[in-house]
Amino acid sequence: MRKKSWRGRLMLLLLAMSLVFVAGCQSVGGVNFNQVLKNALKVQSGESKQTLELKLELNEEMLEEMPEDELAFIRMLSHVKLELSEVKVQDAENMSMEGRVSFGDDTGMSFRIQLSPEKLVADLEGAKQPFVVDLAAMQLMDEEWLYEDEEMYEDEEEIESIDVEALTPVMMEMIDIVGNYAIDNLPNPSNLKVTPVYQQVNGVGTSLMHVQMDMNGPELWEWVKGYVEALYSDREGLEAMMKGVVELLNDNAELWPLYNEMLQPEKGVLDAPTVDEEVADAADGIMEMLESLQEEMQLTEEDDSFELMVSDALNMQLDMYVDGKLNIRKSGFQLSYELNDEQMEEEMLPFKSITLVSAMEQWNVNGSVAADKPVVTEDTVNVEELDAMHGYEAIKMFEEDSFLYDLLKNKLHMTRQTYTAYNDDYYNPPIIVPGYITIVPLRDVADTFGAEIAYDPETRSIELYDEATDTTIVMAIGSDQVTINGDAAQWPFPVTSIDSTAYVPARVLVETLGATIEWETLYEDFKMLTIQRDL
Repeated sequence: MRKKSWRGRLMLLLLAMSLVFVAGCQSVGGVNFNQVLKNALKVQSGESKQTLELKLELNEEMLEEMPEDELAFIRMLSHVKLELSEVKVQDAENMSMEGRVSFGDDTGMSFRIQLSPEKLVADLEGAKQPFVVDLAAMQLMDEEWLYEDEEMYEDEEEIESIDVEALTPVMMEMIDIVGNYAIDNLPNPSNLKVTPVYQQVNGVGTSLMHVQMDMNGPELWEWVKGYVEALYSDREGLEAMMKGVVELLNDNAELWPLYNEMLQPEKGVLDAPTVDEEVADAADGIMEMLESLQEEMQLTEEDDSFELMVSDALNMQLDMYVDGKLNIRKSGFQLSYELNDEQMEEEMLPFKSITLVSAMEQWNVNGSVAADKPVVTEDTVNVEELDAMHGYEAIKMFEEDSFLYDLLKNKLHMTRQTYTAYNDDYYNPPIIVPGYITIVPLRDVADTFGAEIAYDPETRSIELYDEATDTTIVMAIGSDQVTINGDAAQWPFPVTSIDSTAYVPARVLVETLGATIEWETLYEDFKMLTIQRDL
């Protein structure tokens, strides 16, 4: 019996590459759309500006009983707009961008980001200092993990020895090979128009071909079905694509370390399958997957909700401006869906319609571009430090009158600390003692609040210091006498050790630390305790 070593992995690789190609069609109006798409995938550098906008038309009746803070948050998210005013892509590893993100009534923040192989630096409006991600350190950690396996270590050395520039022309050739099957099989979308126009691109008048496409839900569905059918019918093209990719990689054996060894063809193995046999087996697998996809699409059409979802209420509009070199210089895209009364009632959704809009224009395509370099200054904060902070500590890094501060503190509740536990928890459950006093594990609550605990085993005394409120509580196991910031107090229940865990009366502890406490009965005798504070 012949071995089937790498055909499955090759099949998945090629199928994934095929799915990269989202749209395409035959030449219309003198524009070769297949080549346009291939060129778009070959863009290595360039400058551009872009916008992405999400709009929700709210269902006011559904929002009437919503809490005020939740309502304000939803209104803010009902209109989100990302504007990139300057994007510079130098190559696959170096880029920079400037822009602004706005919410609701146009409140928002500006930002600047610079990326290199070693660093990512972000300067956010409202932040007192820039933030940096140490990409080199992250890579080093990954390598240390890889080096735990000697064989993987050898593979990593092979990868590092590769000339990355040598990979680019091979990948460009691979795009052409895969495109012969994945792109050329795409049917023409309906309502397609092509007209010559004169447009401004970055302030420069440019002669372009304007491609317009407008499809509703049923038309989109039929187009997708036609594409799947075309792929399924082109067995010859499928095998030619896979064979071309395999031969290309075999002709560039030095690049194989970039692929998982499970994808590499077996060499020197007794009775190993030939390339033609491997390709035929892989094609069989892909054909089975396409056939299964067709069956799933048929079942989808039989679903009761199909006509509601795939209807005229769903609409996609595409505007694309192509230059003489078949590069996309400008584009606009809009996808919208409007819910009917039945859907809004059944789904209980807080919006009536949703619209996604994007626009882009680019210049200096594949030209010489110098991205802004990331600069790390003395006041730059590593995001690892930020991640290790409690919310009340991290919020201090933002200006109190800034949008970002308000968003993090008042909308996203970054400084909110919540401890939850259940009465039947296996580990350190909250306990209700006689007198209906709730006692809780001290360290668990302290850890939630970021408080420090020191224990003296000789005196069995415990000192808790809460930096957020600058509060110090001194107590002892077996005693109800405590001192709070030097003042003596008596608690309604002594500090008690249960299974080597110190328990304290919950209400007096959390009120001292500026928190609230609440029991909620979920069902029968199953209860949840919540201790919470906003700093």
